Amino acid sequence: VVITGRFTANTNTEYKVEHYLQDLDGEGYTLKETEPKAGTTGTEVTAEPKSYTGFTFDNSVEGTVQTGTIAGDGSLVLRLYYTRNSYKVTYTYEGTAPEGASELPEEATYKYGASVEVAGNATAPGYTFSGWDSDNVEIAENEFTMPAQDVVITGRFTANTNTEYKV
Repeated sequence: VVITGRFTANTNTEYKVEHYLQDLDGEGYTLKETEPKAGTTGTEVTAEPKSYTGFTFDNSVEGTVQTGTIAGDGSLVLRLYYTRNSYKVTYTYEGTAPEGASELPEEATYKYGASVEVAGNATAPGYTFSGWDSDNVEIAENEFTMPAQDVVITGRFTANTNTEYKV
């Protein structure tokens, strides 16, 4: 008598995909989200990167496991890492800058989510500086949090009306 057993791979074997976002200091990554998944035991699966504002999927990060074979015990864990994007902050004057206006601050680059301190007030003889403003961000107490886009900060001058002069 020959007895033959047959196995059929489970079609609902669990595995998971973990998504990690780079910390602001650039030194490590923090788990953002875990996706529970299911598939057929023994089949190869590839995790699809998600879209996170201010981050880009980076398959070169050590520890990345984007593809794997579903293990019958449900132990497969795929890990995707996303690096934090950087954006530019540029300063400009509205219209033509008055003669003798202080130099504009240099363009700088900041990581998404970083706290950005706005440059000090500009000066120009015979003018009052109205402050720095931006259409991209709300500046509160001379700082803002870096959004997921470049930022242009504009300075404005108002001509003084009480300027003395001699004839």
